[in-house]
Amino acid sequence: MYQKDSGDKKYFRVLNILNRLNEGPVRVADLSEEFGVSERSIQRDIERINLTGFHLDAPQKGTYTFAGGVSLKNFNLTSEQLSVLVLMREMAGGMGGAIKEAFDKVFERATASAETDSPFYAVGPRSLNPLTRRFYEDIVYAIERRKKLQVRYASVNGEKDRVLCPVKILTSENFFYMMASCDGREADKFAKYRVDRIKRLEILPDEFTPPSAQAIRKIIGPATTIWGVNDGKKTAVTLRAEGAAADFLQSKEILPRQRVSKPGPDGAVTVKAVIHHPMEVVPLVLHWMPEITIAEPAHLREEVKTRIEAYLKK
Repeated sequence: MYQKDSGDKKYFRVLNILNRLNEGPVRVADLSEEFGVSERSIQRDIERINLTGFHLDAPQKGTYTFAGGVSLKNFNLTSEQLSVLVLMREMAGGMGGAIKEAFDKVFERATASAETDSPFYAVGPRSLNPLTRRFYEDIVYAIERRKKLQVRYASVNGEKDRVLCPVKILTSENFFYMMASCDGREADKFAKYRVDRIKRLEILPDEFTPPSAQAIRKIIGPATTIWGVNDGKKTAVTLRAEGAAADFLQSKEILPRQRVSKPGPDGAVTVKAVIHHPMEVVPLVLHWMPEITIAEPAHLREEVKTRIEAYLKK
């Protein structure tokens, strides 16, 4: 685990403490022992939470609880988002003046109304397997210290032990992935491992030589989905979109470095992009068909057709 009180570790401590407070009183001594930090560090976390606007009571020395009427249910943000606000409040307070005043207004507006009364509501999938604090801290520690990881990973082919050299944590569609190379293989060949499929993880004393930042940027590049984080063969694709699909692709970059033509007389557009993996395009076409068609390459159009035929046979 971290010995340094990093921003990441601080974030997860605040997140944990917020959730504990929502359940009932917390003791500084207990939290200090659990997180392996000084009681003063926990006390600072408590002060951050209190100063942000989550008013706390201290029924006895070293014990804290939410003040009467305070509950995370009263706010229209998730506990993860609220914990970020706590740390942002600390930074804004350090800057003082107009920055602090602006943040206080933002915080007040973000937390003032109940979820049903808020003018904003995030619609989308919710993760059933969130990134655990334990794995997150170990992976970040290994990346920063260039340490190898012994991992037991459950793939579709079963569980297997691997020694990995981690370089990045990626997030896509509410899943977290560890980008890493396999020890003993080419150092610049990376795979992506879903963190929720890691069954066991151990930091090894062995160090590895990290790739250059340029090499990592080249692989991640302009990817818009996890499928695009790939150094494999590039494929140029051309799509034709009409109706709502055309409007959608003109207002949002779905494909890496997509280029959208001006609408024709019928409102249709041509979309060009370069992909690394068919799954960067296939879900998009299946979602919007028949308003999106693949003009080229032919093999990608055939793959979509094969999937539709397989579905219709079920």
